[in-house]
Amino acid sequence: MEYVSDHWLGNFGLITGLGIIILILARKERLGKIGSILEKQMKKTIFGKTGKFVIGISVLSLLYFGSSIFFMERGESIFSEDKTMFYDAIVSKNDLNQINPNNLKNIQIVYDSENRIYSTFDYAFSITYAIMNEFSGGWLEHLYFILLVEQVEFLGIFLFCRIHSRPIISVHA
Repeated sequence: MEYVSDHWLGNFGLITGLGIIILILARKERLGKIGSILEKQMKKTIFGKTGKFVIGISVLSLLYFGSSIFFMERGESIFSEDKTMFYDAIVSKNDLNQINPNNLKNIQIVYDSENRIYSTFDYAFSITYAIMNEFSGGWLEHLYFILLVEQVEFLGIFLFCRIHSRPIISVHA
């Protein structure tokens, strides 16, 4: 089953479209008093401490969801034999004795690497996320992809508003 389609642009939501329309109408002063209140509150939030915090959290979320999807794919492709062995030992047979370094096919990638810390991290997270994804029937990857696209939308709208709503600073000579 494929939950993430090749047409990922279709995952952009209606809420984003509605938000952009409201922002445009407020900017063109078509919403009356509500539009001016909305713009005032947006400027206060976007350019304050809250805005910096929101950007930071959004970037961290993008990194988390993106790297999680990356690890899931590596677990399914590069480390697939080891993932299958761990999955069978943990979920199917409940027999952890069958897991040892002699049975693992891809453990040499970790030991032969110049950067063993990254390789160990990559190996462990790839297998763990791939098992969690398989256990959920692929829904974990689908959910993370939707959340990744949501964060891209949110950060895009936030930065768009931040760039186009800059306060005009006048300098008196």
